[in-house]
Amino acid sequence: MSPSILRLPYQALAYLSPKHRQDAQWTYRQALANAVLKSGLEIYTGLRINPSLSLKPGHEKRRFVLIEPGNPLLYAGAAHDDKIKPETIGATWYPDTYHVRDYDRADCEYVMLYLHGGSYVLGNGRTLTCRYLTTTLLQNTPCCYILSVQYRLACNKNGRFPAQLQDAITAYSYLVHTLRIPASRIVLSGDSSGAHLALALLRHIAYLKEFHGRKEDDHVSINKALLPPPKCTWAFSPWCDVPAARDPNCWTSSPRFKSEYIPGSFPAWGAQKFLDDLEITEFIEQYVAPIKHPFLLPSPVLVVTGGREVLCEEHKELVQSYRSLPRNESRIEVFVEENVPHDVLMIAWIMNFHGEARTCACQAGKFLLRRETRETNE
Repeated sequence: MSPSILRLPYQALAYLSPKHRQDAQWTYRQALANAVLKSGLEIYTGLRINPSLSLKPGHEKRRFVLIEPGNPLLYAGAAHDDKIKPETIGATWYPDTYHVRDYDRADCEYVMLYLHGGSYVLGNGRTLTCRYLTTTLLQNTPCCYILSVQYRLACNKNGRFPAQLQDAITAYSYLVHTLRIPASRIVLSGDSSGAHLALALLRHIAYLKEFHGRKEDDHVSINKALLPPPKCTWAFSPWCDVPAARDPNCWTSSPRFKSEYIPGSFPAWGAQKFLDDLEITEFIEQYVAPIKHPFLLPSPVLVVTGGREVLCEEHKELVQSYRSLPRNESRIEVFVEENVPHDVLMIAWIMNFHGEARTCACQAGKFLLRRETRETNE
């Protein structure tokens, strides 16, 4: 039995007094929900549950689509692996199945590619876990459709890196090359490990342009091997250094650990499975530890963090390191929602941070509109 679950009855009494809560400004429900989440994730990690992913529609019915791997040339560089190969993946549309004809509607502005969180060992992007998050984003941003990717989990067979990067490439290529949605109308977004994956995909997009740009193939072949950058990227509470997370002390030693609902064992397990037997060369480290390797961003990025989450300072450091590169100064920003722990969009409905979640979504939408206005004026 997890030690944290034994503490819950005492915490339930102690939190009656605000001074004993993780944050004195939190309500009783927020404090208790935080403790319950931390205990639940600790138990989940201890049981080493390996959730299976289905390629059947299930409750999502027609909103669930199967996506075949794209052009093999897209899976170059860090996405190429002798053991891990691109596979057919599933994805869920929100609020309904996308139709090409809908794109001509006056109110249909942007399509979002969304990559869920869960330390690469939990989640599937489907309605049960992502309804609240996707609804909040659809209601508070200019996006009218979201494609939520069911990428491979690291705890399953053939699930270590670069499986997730391959799946993100497959999904992005599906939007651009199969559905022919202009990249200038695509928003790339993710939360937690999904935000880490979004940054990896953005780096890969930049890599493909450089890699294939050196070749002398015909123009048509090159175009099929490229992925144009999205309009912008929203990274909600991104994981910044997966290799470091293998040590749970990197998490638990933070002064913000008290107000964090994630136990150190959860990201440690996810990081171990995500990396597994992978040789972490300097090239690979650029993808798995983005905080150490800033790169020239092909399109703007907004990092959203919580003032009470363990990774808050890392998020600020990440943004600062990317701003140090020429041409990146105006391409990356950070927004801090002071009163919340990690990934508020995902847990707002549990911890009753509805207003804060809406604020974060609105800030993402405003970031996009500012960029659009700036480009129009240039």
